[in-house]
Amino acid sequence: ISIAVIAVEIGLRTLYGRMAFEQAFFLLILAPDYYLPLRQLGTRFHAGMNGVAAAQRIFAILQIRTPVGTHSSPRAAISQPPLPADICFHDVSVHYSGRDLPALEHVDFCLRAGEVLALVGPSGAGKSTLLHCLLRFVAPSQGRITVGSTPLDQIDLSAWRQQIAWVPQQPYLLPASIAENIRLARPTADDAAVEAAARQAEAHGFITALPAGYETVLGEHGARLSGGQAQRIALARAFLKGAPLILLDEATAHLDPATEALIQRALRALLTGRSTIMIAHRLATVRHADRILVVDQGRIVQEGDHATLQRQQGLYRQLLQAVGRPA
Repeated sequence: ISIAVIAVEIGLRTLYGRMAFEQAFFLLILAPDYYLPLRQLGTRFHAGMNGVAAAQRIFAILQIRTPVGTHSSPRAAISQPPLPADICFHDVSVHYSGRDLPALEHVDFCLRAGEVLALVGPSGAGKSTLLHCLLRFVAPSQGRITVGSTPLDQIDLSAWRQQIAWVPQQPYLLPASIAENIRLARPTADDAAVEAAARQAEAHGFITALPAGYETVLGEHGARLSGGQAQRIALARAFLKGAPLILLDEATAHLDPATEALIQRALRALLTGRSTIMIAHRLATVRHADRILVVDQGRIVQEGDHATLQRQQGLYRQLLQAVGRPA
């Protein structure tokens, strides 16, 4: 705006003969550079204020105290989790601050060693909160979780998470090579182990078709991969880690049938002989689970295998009918 005002003033003076053309032209050339520092000052000020606001939010997060139960006491911590073993929830409830209703309420069940357990139910029923309790992202407000006879909160947090392979619905991929992304599960793994894990996850084929193969550098959040390819990279991590406890949170969501069939085949190999909890909205993916828990409003409302639950009048039967499957 300031430069426009100067241009108008110079134009009027030149028009009425009060300023020579050479002088007017010289001032018009200088005006943008003259006001540049002032324009940059405003831009830098706003950038600085954004930085201050971001820093305030970061420090607010850093000052949040870790909830009781999500860390271990150094004196009481058990460095070797007792797996394989039954993992049991005993009257577990979870309340999030700012919410009137509990995310979980009086949950009792056991995941038996080597069992594949499926969680189904409507969105917001509390299924992901169950996994977050096992990952120790949140701590029970009431009740306790045990691994064998050992309370979960007495196990060293780092050692416990080393025993878990978690495949979320939207896996996070680093802006690094595919090999580095897979090796995130076990940084010391050699190239042969990485390739073997990729083959088990049905990922080797598309990886070798990329220009640089396993050294192909991915964009932020795996921008160069489809959803199915990103999921297979996440599964390759799980194969490479070889953990005794597998947690799957909608691992086949939003995939086309062909890609889902590939991932289901990889999952069957991954879950063999391992304790597993899987969350799924596509009920076809849980039909072969050893046991299914139906979760609604933070409570377990039904329990059994697919054949048993589909004969019962209840939420599971309603979910089957909603997706058009025969009951």
